[in-house]
Amino acid sequence: MADSLFHYTDVGAVKSILENREFWLTDIRFLNDSQELNDGVVFILDALSELKKGAESGDSFILQAINELSFAFDSHMSDWIDNQPTFVCSFSESVDQLSQWRAYGSYAIEFDSDLLLGDVELFDCVYDRELKIKIAAEDVSQSVQGLARDFKEFGDEIQEDSLIHLSTLVRTASTFKDKNFYEEHEVRCAIDLSIPSSDLKFRQRGSLLIPYTTVKFAFECIKAIHIGPMRDQDLAYTAMKAFVSNIEHEGLKQGWGNSRQIKVVKSNIPYRAP
Repeated sequence: MADSLFHYTDVGAVKSILENREFWLTDIRFLNDSQELNDGVVFILDALSELKKGAESGDSFILQAINELSFAFDSHMSDWIDNQPTFVCSFSESVDQLSQWRAYGSYAIEFDSDLLLGDVELFDCVYDRELKIKIAAEDVSQSVQGLARDFKEFGDEIQEDSLIHLSTLVRTASTFKDKNFYEEHEVRCAIDLSIPSSDLKFRQRGSLLIPYTTVKFAFECIKAIHIGPMRDQDLAYTAMKAFVSNIEHEGLKQGWGNSRQIKVVKSNIPYRAP
């Protein structure tokens, strides 16, 4: 993992993230590109199918676990994942990436990845097909064995703790991305949340309520705020410098931790008016 991770977003999100020192993690089923998870699920289902070929005449609990997980994924995980959905927030290892500016907003928060790892769990996204097959096979095998042990100990009824075996595979699927997005070099923060939960929140997007949760991070994780190619970039730079100065001052007053000086950096990509 690179020394720095970049969260590309809009100016409102920059303000909220710095003031509250927290990320918003969205239920993966409600991401703008809902096809992402479906693409990852294909590899999980293929791995389950391959494992099943060698289990037909073997351990009945293993076969039961394979069938249960296959059914769960084949039905879009509606029954299981409603109880323990996966929430994600995305970062990139790429600095000043034009495709990122275009897709996500005109600002990027640069984080120290080493410090950030102390606060959140991070997963590298996988783009290579052969690596996806390998990882899916390994994770499927572990989840099947774990669920089979639960069936053997507790019987046919799915235990609440058994949801972890599905959640692990959902998380794996959530990190598989199409090879055409390789230049994003995406890293994801992902957590599972048992529902109902006091940590579950909702925001409005059009006619939908979008489930999300928040994760706190240490203020000293922030290294810089990058301003992308935009009209009036100099004004944006001036305003952001003043905002960052205020945030740093507030951090010292409130004792948010060992505050570091946050740089404000302008993109070197020239702005092209649409």
